[in-house]
Amino acid sequence: MTTTNQIAYTDSQWWDAPTLDTDLHILESLGEPIPVPDHIDRNDWVSEAEPALLRWFARENRQQYRQAVRDNTYNSEQDLSAQFVFTVYVPEDAPDWCWSQDSYVVVEKHLGGDVRGNYGPFNVFKVDSLADTGFFSWVCGWFVRPIAADYDPDLLQAANDRLSVGYSSWPTGELRNLLHPGTEPAWSDTHKAHLCRLDGVPFPVIAEPTAPFYCC
Repeated sequence: MTTTNQIAYTDSQWWDAPTLDTDLHILESLGEPIPVPDHIDRNDWVSEAEPALLRWFARENRQQYRQAVRDNTYNSEQDLSAQFVFTVYVPEDAPDWCWSQDSYVVVEKHLGGDVRGNYGPFNVFKVDSLADTGFFSWVCGWFVRPIAADYDPDLLQAANDRLSVGYSSWPTGELRNLLHPGTEPAWSDTHKAHLCRLDGVPFPVIAEPTAPFYCC
């Protein structure tokens, strides 16, 4: 059984393996893909289509473009439901590519199996200030709340700060470190979430995975 809060969700059996839905993450951080000219084959590898992409970007924006970075999410800490290769293109004179205006992000999503192959057609997105969009946050955070309304949620503020996306590279590991020694979260059919005890907190809490903050 899986519980879903749209973008971030967890399996009832495996609390420490939350999932960040790749398609929704890309949609929330980059928006909808833009139409690609007919002469550019989206089934090509981006590396093969790059000369045509660069000419298209230059024509659309009246300035030359360069590749800033290309990487596979498989190489980083992530909770994504599917891996993807991303390539970022920015104006040639952009001083800091992650904050550049009129940037393009080209995404090749993995379709399963060996991560070295089997990628779908690429999609192209146009964004400003990529670093602000939430695109580079590929892990789920966590949020804990009292199991009953009469418990003081202020006692959980410090814990929730530690569990938020951006505090560390692995929020799930932070939650494990906060657990009362010798305990593990347990699934509750009533709450459709995991229940746990945090060290130093005098009441049980509900723990739910959270998505990154998006500003698209």
